[in-house]
Amino acid sequence: MDIIKEWKKTDYPTESNDQINTEIKCFRLYQQVDWHEYKKKRLEFLNGLPHARFGKIWLEHYSPKIGLFPGSFNPFHKGHLNILLKAEKLFDKVIIAFGNNPDKDPRVFPIPQSIKNRQIVEYSSLLTDLVQSLPYPVTVIRGLRNSTDFQYEQNQYRYMKELYPELNIVNIFCDKEFEHISSSGIRTLQKYGKHFPYLPE
Repeated sequence: MDIIKEWKKTDYPTESNDQINTEIKCFRLYQQVDWHEYKKKRLEFLNGLPHARFGKIWLEHYSPKIGLFPGSFNPFHKGHLNILLKAEKLFDKVIIAFGNNPDKDPRVFPIPQSIKNRQIVEYSSLLTDLVQSLPYPVTVIRGLRNSTDFQYEQNQYRYMKELYPELNIVNIFCDKEFEHISSSGIRTLQKYGKHFPYLPE
């Protein structure tokens, strides 16, 4: 997507509050663009506008709260979407990270259309390496279904903190109606063509 061309289609307001509100709306509209790249291109665009001073100042000093939602997501199902929507109420932006886990089956399910307006990355490294490679701080989001998941995540948390002590993690429980859904269960149902109700559009 050429976001510069998209921005040029709209007039830019001159009042300070309007400018800032425009920047907030624009940032939310282009969630699929990496924050580092977005800020760089947006500032280049604002530099060419004679009445965008306040929008530019706001953007230069804005530090969004960014979450990173990692998983093998094979497939990305309604339980994952439930966690994502909850996370987006806590963060200004959530990056969805599709991990390639050599200990799990290769991902064969397509990415749902309903999440393609978010930033999506793929990684095959350690999660801590991915976090450290990003040019801005993020908080890792871990979705939980039940106490069994919580116990597993506690163990993983210890490993990750030893590898990267500065790592920040938040756990989010899914709603009860989704706690039985698992990717492995969906893969089993797929063999019988019964998996569709558990996948987002």
